[in-house]
Amino acid sequence: MALRLNVEVNEPADRVLVLAAEVVQAGGVVVYPTDTLYGLGANAWNAEAVRRVKAIKKREEDKPVLVIVHSPAAALGLTDEVTEGAKALMKSFWPGPLTLLFRCGAHAPPAVTQGASRIGVRVPASRFCMRLAELSGCPVTSTSANISGEPVPTGVKEIERALGGGVDLFIDGGTLVRGLPSTVVDVSESVPRLIREGVITYEELKKTVPTMTR
Repeated sequence: MALRLNVEVNEPADRVLVLAAEVVQAGGVVVYPTDTLYGLGANAWNAEAVRRVKAIKKREEDKPVLVIVHSPAAALGLTDEVTEGAKALMKSFWPGPLTLLFRCGAHAPPAVTQGASRIGVRVPASRFCMRLAELSGCPVTSTSANISGEPVPTGVKEIERALGGGVDLFIDGGTLVRGLPSTVVDVSESVPRLIREGVITYEELKKTVPTMTR
């Protein structure tokens, strides 16, 4: 039976963070609150852990998975090239609900990229998430805690019922207000391109990078 722990997302207790990080380091899967919705977290370097995440979601094995990291510096370790547009977006919107698709570097985890040329990375505006990634010492998967194609539940009890077994630890940060997902921008080329409009609008992005395209 999976363990469930309550957490104050703005002031997370060290014991909860440490335990969650230990589960991730050991190859486990955690459900955790982000600044947008609940996510399924695992060590992006651990291929079996990433496989478990996809199995829990009933998601295609060959589909890439986004990751969160605790700082822009950690994100830069996953790519060999950072464009000027990417730098501007990182400065303006990180930490925050913006996922950037970088060109994969030599150190991008193959379990999450699945042979794709890009890797999706985000520094979330959540103290809990940033500390979880930092203490885990690795990029942490950040895919929504739901069955693929179905609505994302806003509370841990509903998530537990929907996903069934497979999760090792549920971190309950209370009911999250159902809202938009993170905005996704491809920064693998010189001109950034909007892939998915979410919390951050296209117009807001254009103010930072006027050359932004859809």
